[in-house]
Parts: sequence; C-alpha cells; structure tokens
Amino acid sequence: MKISSFDLNLFVILNAIYTEGSLTKAAEVVGITQPAVSNALSRLREKFNDDLFVRTGSGMVPTQKTENMIQDVQSALTLIQQSVNEPDTFDANSTKRNFKLSLGDVSEGRVLPFIMSEIYKEAPNISVGSYAYPRSDQVHALSTNNLDFVVDPIIPRSDEINSEKVFEDDFVVMHREGHDLSKIKSPSVNDILEQKHLHVSGRKRGLHLIDVELDKIGYRRKVALRCQHFLIAPTIIQSTDLVLMGTRSFAKRNNLPFFEIPIEIPSMEYFLIWHKSDEGDGGHIWMKDLIIRAFKDAQR
Repeated sequence: MKISSFDLNLFVILNAIYTEGSLTKAAEVVGITQPAVSNALSRLREKFNDDLFVRTGSGMVPTQKTENMIQDVQSALTLIQQSVNEPDTFDANSTKRNFKLSLGDVSEGRVLPFIMSEIYKEAPNISVGSYAYPRSDQVHALSTNNLDFVVDPIIPRSDEINSEKVFEDDFVVMHREGHDLSKIKSPSVNDILEQKHLHVSGRKRGLHLIDVELDKIGYRRKVALRCQHFLIAPTIIQSTDLVLMGTRSFAKRNNLPFFEIPIEIPSMEYFLIWHKSDEGDGGHIWMKDLIIRAFKDAQR
C-alpha cells in the first residue's frame, strides 16, 4: 500500500478509537460525528483487510493487527504534531490564551499565587482555570484539550503522556500551640498514635500513604475526623487537640507547630503531567516552565 493513496487522517481516528475504546468518545476527541468515525473505520478495515476492532460489552477491543501497528502510528502522529506546532509564534505579552490545570487544593495553595503573580507581570491577557478531575479521566481530558496540565502524585499508565517530578516533601506531625505533645522532647510513634487524628482525603475509601506505611509495622491511627479539603485543616488543628500528619511545607505555610515522625516514611512526590501531542507548542512550553518555577519557589 502506497502512503500517497492513503488518507493520513484515518490514522488519527484509528488512534482515537484505540485510546478511547469507543466510537462515540473517539468522535469527541477528533471533533467529528460518530457516523463519520464509523465510516472511517469501515475504510480502515477495507484498507487493511482486517476488522481492526471488535465490539464487546466493555467497548471496542483492538485486534492483533491493530496492536502490531499502533505504537508506530502513535509515534508518527506525535512527530507530525510536533512538526506543525510553532513555538516561535507564541507571544506571552499579547496572547489571550486560557490554560486549564488539574490541581489538588494543596497544590493550588502552593503554586497559584506565584503563577498569577508572574502572569500579571509577563502575560496580562492569559487566564487560568483549575479543575478537579478523577484520575480515571485525566488522560482523556488531556487528549481532548479539556486540560493542559495535571499535577498529581500518581502518573497515569498511558503511552500518551509525559511527566516530570516538580515537588517532593517529607511528612511531619502538626498540632496546636500548647498541645501535650509539645511538652515531650522526642515524641515516639506510640505518643503520636495515642492522639486523635485529622485525616484529609477527597476519596470515599482507601488508605493514605502514611497509613500504608504504618500498617506495614502493625500501627493504625485513630481518625477522629475525616474531611475533604486541606483548606479547613489549619483551623481545626489550631482549635482542637487533633493532630495532622502532613507535609512539612504545609505546616510551615500555615504556621502550625510540628515535629518529625520517628519512623521512615516515603516522601510525598508530585508530578507535572501533559499530553505528548502538546510537545513543541510555544504556549505549552511557556506555561510548563512557569509551573515548574512555581513549585521550585514553593519548596524554598
């Protein structure tokens, strides 16, 4: 088959069906109707003399023929996208571009003030939106330009995305001024676990990294209050005897007394995540650099 006789847009649709597992979702990603995607799939099947995808109860499942060529197709599409992007045309001072980020509430507190301060000085017409997306939807949102960047401790398992570690912090125990723990020179694990704890999580279930590590050595916290957002945590800690196991930078930013945890617990890492198709885009490069600088500033 000669490439000159092949409509290369069909490869875009092939990749969208493979990524989304659905003709309807593939249509949303590409920006065409679902019948147009069905028609494109029919043309692809005729070209390759293969079904390419089989409809099942869980979606469109690729055949072995598709699996054999999809990596080359995705690599070629990424290279083409990089070639058509024009980084030199981006002018931060004049652009009216809107950047869409997915940040947790703690990351918002760490970096949005810095980001908006720099935008005010360098790019007054740029706007930013911060949105909550479930991890299961992040790759789809990045591929459909509903998001430009995600910041999260977990990197999605996908060949479509790139990532870079932008922040790392260790865990401490926070408490109010005058708390009984402040009277102990070197609080032990038992001293900590005898306290009632505040636990912050937006999830309905699942253990925090701290609890996973404590569980390994047979310890468990007494959680007296579980709340969804860190925004309220400082007020709760300052007005009760509850303690909070969280990051050192959060304690410092909110002027909360804290002490070290006397066992080894892995540090908290955050990664900046973006779609490969955005590589080479001037505005994307500019915003990525700004986010990285914001996290470096937050770590001081």
